[in-house]
Amino acid sequence: MTETTVRGSGECDASSEARLPDALAASLAALGAASVDGLGEAELLEVVALLESTKGAASALQARATERFVEQRDGLVSAAVAREELSDRQASLQRRAARSEVALARRVSPGQADRHVGVARALVHELPCTMAALTAGQISEWRATIVVRETACLAAADRLEADRRLSGCLTTLGDQGLSRAAHRVCADLDQAALVERRRRAAASRRVGVRPAPDGMAWLSVLGPVAEVVGAYAALRSAERSRHVATGDARVDAERAADGRGEGAWLADTALKLLSGRAEGQPQPVEVALVMSEAALLPGVAPASVAQTSVAPAGGEQVEVPGFGAMPPETAREMVLRLLDGADADDAASSGVWLRRLWTSPGGHELVAMDSTRRLFHGGLRRFVELRDQGCRVPWCDAPARQVDHVEAFARGGETSAANGLGVCQRHNLDKEQPGWSAEVLASGLDPGGGRPHEVVLSTSTGVVYRSLAPPPLGHGRGSIGQVSTGPVPAGPVTAGPVAVSHPDVLWSPLEVRLGELFAA
Repeated sequence: MTETTVRGSGECDASSEARLPDALAASLAALGAASVDGLGEAELLEVVALLESTKGAASALQARATERFVEQRDGLVSAAVAREELSDRQASLQRRAARSEVALARRVSPGQADRHVGVARALVHELPCTMAALTAGQISEWRATIVVRETACLAAADRLEADRRLSGCLTTLGDQGLSRAAHRVCADLDQAALVERRRRAAASRRVGVRPAPDGMAWLSVLGPVAEVVGAYAALRSAERSRHVATGDARVDAERAADGRGEGAWLADTALKLLSGRAEGQPQPVEVALVMSEAALLPGVAPASVAQTSVAPAGGEQVEVPGFGAMPPETAREMVLRLLDGADADDAASSGVWLRRLWTSPGGHELVAMDSTRRLFHGGLRRFVELRDQGCRVPWCDAPARQVDHVEAFARGGETSAANGLGVCQRHNLDKEQPGWSAEVLASGLDPGGGRPHEVVLSTSTGVVYRSLAPPPLGHGRGSIGQVSTGPVPAGPVTAGPVAVSHPDVLWSPLEVRLGELFAA
């Protein structure tokens, strides 16, 4: 641990009596203990304004600390490369691992941390006026980010000039106005840079999907404006034509009976065209629902389940891995709709597969399996992906693209559910860097409802983070006695007992029997 204090000017003073982390911790404690009781309206608004300025000043200090940490770590890596101790690839991986440590410190994903590092470097080295306004608490971190983003295409000298020109309107314009002003300055200083920026943006076109509330999902397409607007205009034109009579009595009657609104018709048509399905053909899907028999088939749960289970306060519970909670009625309706009209003698004709995910009696862990292979394949890989529901490194919301060994296979680690961990590609590389380590504290395989799968991750700076497998039915349901994911308090990390409350899902007959055997 260092005694260095990071000052506002970016200089270091190791002779200060009080360490900066201690001073910041004391300020945080004072803010946490403060109360607004008894303040008048004017005083309350004054507190709001002062705290907004405080957030800006704190963001400026955080940016300087981030830039100094990354600069020091990159300097060490560059020195090792110069001594031919590291290859270019190893150096790149270690630099990325340093930014992943920033992500853990800021409690954000690595992608967000990369952007924070870029913003910090630009503010410290290329945008002095914006940094001064942020340090004084005159603007927010977001407004500083707008300036950084809009001027990113400029050379260093032009960026300094843009920063000077924008200094007079940093505190007077709104967010959109500031963005437009920065764009105008860039156009005046270097039009060729803007053209090149747009050319590079066209190369980043992509399609993505993300969850939406109420059992919906967003499908987004990022592409050149002319192509995207043209596709949307074609859809709108097709929607308007459905209100025009064709002269065919059957077609006109079907169109007249179609009660869908414009938005619903556009969405249905776009999805139909993208999926390539014929009229009336169901969408092939594997339904990976974490739910009880009572939720899927109400009224058929065995009596022993009702006698030994504790029903959740909200009734039956269903979880779609990767997309969140779903009412059981919606899940049943979705399965029945997909099965409707399928050939009873041909299961494949429906295009529907239902995967039952068995849990422990406590509902906190999925039953596991082992493998003698080195790589995670088939059912074992699918199990780990469903158990972890995404990258297990704290605050990383990326999908678990890879399933890897917590203890490396080369060091004797088994290819098993206990030693498997779902991670994104970046964190899979990060944990192999010098100074990083991972250890399994709890296997999550206790069918009696013990601890969930738990891993501790140590970074090169010695900070330890704890990661627990999420509940199969997602966080926020019932009261599951789990240790919080995140930094581990000071002291040794031990695999001590974890209190487990009543189960938050209904038990299956198999789980009831297993529970009886373990209780005997």
